[in-house]
Amino acid sequence: MSDKKLIAGLVSIAIAAWLLSGSLTGRTVDAEEGNAPTSDEVPLVRGMESMATTRQLYLDVRGQTHANRVVQVKSEISGVVEAVPGEKGSHVKEGDVLCKVAIDTRATDLEEARADLQSAKLEYDGVIDLQRRGLQSEINVSKAKAALESSRARAKRAELALKKTSITAPFDGIVDTQPVEVGDFLNVGQVCVTLIEIDPLLVVGQVAEKNIGEVELGDEVDISLITGEKLHGVVTFIGRAPDAATRTYPVEVSVAHPGDAVRAGLTAEMKVPVGKEEAHLISPASLVLSDEGVVGVRIVDDNDVVHFKPVTIVSEGPKGVWVKGLPAHIRLITVGQEDVFEGQVVRIDLSPLASIVSS
Repeated sequence: MSDKKLIAGLVSIAIAAWLLSGSLTGRTVDAEEGNAPTSDEVPLVRGMESMATTRQLYLDVRGQTHANRVVQVKSEISGVVEAVPGEKGSHVKEGDVLCKVAIDTRATDLEEARADLQSAKLEYDGVIDLQRRGLQSEINVSKAKAALESSRARAKRAELALKKTSITAPFDGIVDTQPVEVGDFLNVGQVCVTLIEIDPLLVVGQVAEKNIGEVELGDEVDISLITGEKLHGVVTFIGRAPDAATRTYPVEVSVAHPGDAVRAGLTAEMKVPVGKEEAHLISPASLVLSDEGVVGVRIVDDNDVVHFKPVTIVSEGPKGVWVKGLPAHIRLITVGQEDVFEGQVVRIDLSPLASIVSS
């Protein structure tokens, strides 16, 4: 090798060694002086401020609609059915005639009883007049009074027997069944019609024993029927004894004025209020998984340090998911939460996306 080539090689090696030593020295000085990284080196994330909202908690209870009352209206007298005004399926008011039984001799029996009552009253008045003049004994007065009361009782029975030929509705309702027809002979205690009351309507469900203590009388309940109707009612009864097989307690909700379209026996879904809680409404995209597989979110504290917070999803809706387990006020990372880690210092931009797009 020539001297020129050897000298050139040594010069090249010297220059490279000088450049390398300068670079290492600079880095060492920066490290020793503890220079903080520039703002360009601090990661930028996008986020939002969120305040916890007090929301009502509901217990979903499956139930069924029931008539408030079901009564078999029975006859108190015997006789032939002359008319059945309370036809099956018809709406009736309290006092409306449901079945009409033949009067037969009941009208004449009443006239005879009233005549006997008038005669007994005259006899009693005469005995009293004689007693005032000292011409009548106490025994005769007692007998006359007993005869008067007996006549009065017979007249009352005859009047009731005539009145009972018209079997009337004990309350407003709907005629559900009509087992007799015109011409049938109705015995004492035989059913004229079955009357049901569906205003108010009852919705009955079963609540598990772990939740029954959260239900209270007077709670307002939203109800969805399988037919699509939406109702609103009030808890009017909470059972004291559980079902032996299911260990659930009956709960009744009363619904006023449910409408003619609502019937007994329909499947219903009830939302029973069972307390309140603090929760945040966030986007599902803000949720992350920790290394241990725990669902949570990443937030930034007042010192711009990232923290992972586990959450519990309460419910979901069209606007996002409700989660609990967070402080009342947070700065939530919504973009970039997957790229940062616990304890890292970040810059967070809380500007709404809408304002960025419009600008």
